[in-house]
Amino acid sequence: MVAAKDHSDADCFGVAILSHGREGAVFATDGSVPLNILVLPFKGDRAPTLVGKPKLFFIQACRGTKMDDGVDVVDASPTTEDDSVDAVAAADVIMRTVPTEADFLFAYSTTPGYYSWRNNEDGSWFIQALCIILENHGEEMELMHMLTLVNHIVAYDFESCTNEEFTSKKKQMPCIVSMLTKYVYFRPKKQEII
Repeated sequence: MVAAKDHSDADCFGVAILSHGREGAVFATDGSVPLNILVLPFKGDRAPTLVGKPKLFFIQACRGTKMDDGVDVVDASPTTEDDSVDAVAAADVIMRTVPTEADFLFAYSTTPGYYSWRNNEDGSWFIQALCIILENHGEEMELMHMLTLVNHIVAYDFESCTNEEFTSKKKQMPCIVSMLTKYVYFRPKKQEII
């Protein structure tokens, strides 16, 4: 199993799950699998080489059958504030106890109870937006900042267009659940010169 491997050289762990689902579970070929069962092997008390490292789960699946009609809004002008925060470098190594649930991030394609949309040709709205943001900003921008941009793209730029009135003009809102304890950047690892 992947969680039992030695991740000592890894800076983080990530998995993308693209499937059908319902709240709290995704569907596999042999039935539904509760997400808490999938995540359990990666918790701090079971995966010691992942303790203190971000464990990122990107989940593209329905979380229910509700559909979002959306609401009209007057868009505010963008802020000019620089909200970036530099990561703080650790001066000393200190042994600490962290919760077993620490350093997990779940980026869901939709909010609890709702349907997750996809385009028949281009795929899911969430994965499309995630790929665009990672490709364009993946090496310079912090992860939560990128996921906020993903949320914005899915919320503002996508709307269902079907032949059925009850499924047309629907919206979707991705959902981020973070237990991260540090900022996450996807910068290339520095190579040791020997």
